[in-house]
Amino acid sequence: MPNAKLSTGVDLYYESHGSGEPLILVPSTAFSCDVWKPSQMALADSLNLIIHDPRGCGRSVARQDVWTIEQMGADIVALMDHLNIPAAHLLGHSMGGRIALAVAENFPGRVKSLIMAASGSGPASRPGPDCVPGLPHRTVYELVSLGLEGTVRHEICESDAFFTKDYRERHSDKVEAFFRLAWATHAKLSEFIHIVIARHNFEGTHRLGDVRAPTLVVIGDNDSGRSNHLAQAEVLAKRIPRAEMKILKGQSHGFFWQATEETNSLILDWVKKYSA
Repeated sequence: MPNAKLSTGVDLYYESHGSGEPLILVPSTAFSCDVWKPSQMALADSLNLIIHDPRGCGRSVARQDVWTIEQMGADIVALMDHLNIPAAHLLGHSMGGRIALAVAENFPGRVKSLIMAASGSGPASRPGPDCVPGLPHRTVYELVSLGLEGTVRHEICESDAFFTKDYRERHSDKVEAFFRLAWATHAKLSEFIHIVIARHNFEGTHRLGDVRAPTLVVIGDNDSGRSNHLAQAEVLAKRIPRAEMKILKGQSHGFFWQATEETNSLILDWVKKYSA
């Protein structure tokens, strides 16, 4: 599909598949929409699945020099306007959850339901040194010592961040294939820095009580590493009114690709529950 020139100042690449209830998937930090294709496209058999490259990622190009999570949320609303979608279900993974949360907080009438997958709401909900706003020391250190490609490879292929050790040992070919897929359209260095600055300067924790959309918080029980997404998920579940929480056993940050059938079933059941 061609890029859509949106009123927010971004030429946004997107794809729309299937028909029915609209579900917008928002990927993790610096990933393009291609990461959903190995596992989540089956959802288009039942839903109108909408995927996109956030600004600075893949085939999307932004005109501004400063980016924020709120801008990325506004990009999604502008895309919905472009597609004549009054309201949609939103699923955000990791940083994508922050973007989806920004839409729910700032455009509440546009969100039918919200799935916060392995995500958080900002520094106030994060443990340890990550509770300090701004570009994290560890991110800068890894970029300098490993380079961008090495940093992404380490996170996906060599650490417990995305996939558990057992899964990496048993399915090294699948993990390597996922890295190659993600890296092919990953944000470049300059854009990556813009994106990480936006991620760590976003603070939505103080407004979690304003979220009115039915919200599902999904997290793997092994996603408690250096960023401790499990602890962040508990904050979301506690502070968002009537939020439900689902803990996936034996999963880390990349449960979409490690436990595809379980994850897709969970997503589809949730969307159907809140479809009108």
